[in-house]
Amino acid sequence: MTQPPPVRLLSRAEQAHYRLSWEQRLARNARRSAAPDVSIKLFGIPDAFAGALGLRIA
Repeated sequence: MTQPPPVRLLSRAEQAHYRLSWEQRLARNARRSAAPDVSIKLFGIPDAFAGALGLRIA
């Protein structure tokens, strides 16, 4: 029976090389302009309260 190869741990410098900068993270997570609008349905919220918050009442 063969043993799996040992796990090689990365050095601190190697780990830093693979980390993303904040600019790269923000660019990766940015919402595309062509993406559809986000909508959230809240249940159990009185219409008057939703209206006071400026939420659209469907």
